[in-house]
Amino acid sequence: MSDEQQDRANVVLGQKYAYATAALMLGIASFVNFVGMEKAILAIIFARLALKSEPPPALKTRRGWGQAGLVLGVLQVVVIATLIIIFRHELQAGYELLLRLQDAK
Repeated sequence: MSDEQQDRANVVLGQKYAYATAALMLGIASFVNFVGMEKAILAIIFARLALKSEPPPALKTRRGWGQAGLVLGVLQVVVIATLIIIFRHELQAGYELLLRLQDAK
């Protein structure tokens, strides 16, 4: 492997480390603010970027960070979607109440 190819491989690996770290941090942050769907979606995207095998080299040392970010992001999306489905009537009643309060002004 030439020096140029090795340099490129190091840059790609560094990017994947950064993506894995960002995925983990965003996955954790999505649970701090419970309705953190935007952070959860970003965690999924960054985890996917970190875990994909192309371009080489594949991520090895921080692969668990990327996987944890992916799991946390997917878990957050599933939990919020489930809660919206379960409490849709209460959410609709709250929305209608807000509309009535707005009309009262």
